[in-house]
Amino acid sequence: MKHFTRYTILSVLFLLPLFAGQGLHAQAIKTNVPLTLTGNPNIGMEWSVGRQLTVNADVLWAPYLFKKHEEVFRALIGSVDFRYYINPRYYYTNDLWDGFYVGPYAMMGNFNIGLKRKDETKTSYRHRGWGVSSGITCGYKFYLSSRFRIDVNLGVGYAHLQYDKFELGGQFADFPLEIKNTKSYIGPTKAGVHLIYNIFK
Repeated sequence: MKHFTRYTILSVLFLLPLFAGQGLHAQAIKTNVPLTLTGNPNIGMEWSVGRQLTVNADVLWAPYLFKKHEEVFRALIGSVDFRYYINPRYYYTNDLWDGFYVGPYAMMGNFNIGLKRKDETKTSYRHRGWGVSSGITCGYKFYLSSRFRIDVNLGVGYAHLQYDKFELGGQFADFPLEIKNTKSYIGPTKAGVHLIYNIFK
C-alpha cells in the first residue's frame, strides 16, 4: 500500500499540469542528456501558464538489478517546478520562453540501492526508502533553432530521506538491520542539461 501511495503521488505530480485548467498549454518535451547517456530513462514536459511563467515536470526511472552480486540500483523520482523567465528572449505567439529563469520546486521519489564494496573484507549494504525535497531552481534556456533548445539548470534546497538498511545478498538479505533511519541535507539537490523539442515553432 505504501508503494502504491508513493507511485500515485509521483503520477499526480507529473500529470497535474495536464488538468490544471484551460490556461495551461503544452510547450515542449525534453530529456536530461547526461542521465539518458548513462542509461537512466527520463522525460520532462513544460507548460506555459502565463506571461513569462511556466510549469515544468520531470520523471526519472533507474531500473537496474545485477544478479551476479545481488546488486541493485533502482529509483523513481518525480519533480515539479514553477519557472519565471526574466527578460525572456525569442518570444513567439505560442508563449515560447528562452533565457534565464528562477522559481520554486518540489521533488519526491523512492529508491532501492545496494552496491558491492571494492574491499570484499567489508560488509556491503542495501538501502531502501523514500525521500522528499523542496527549494529553488534556476537555469538558462539556450536557443538552438525554432524546434530545439538546451536547458541548463540547478536546484538547491532541503532534502529529507527515510530508509531501511539491509545486508547486501546472503540469506538475511530481506531482513532489515535498521528501520526508518532518517537523513536531512541542505545544498544542491538536482541538476540537468536538457535537450528540448518544442511542440510549437
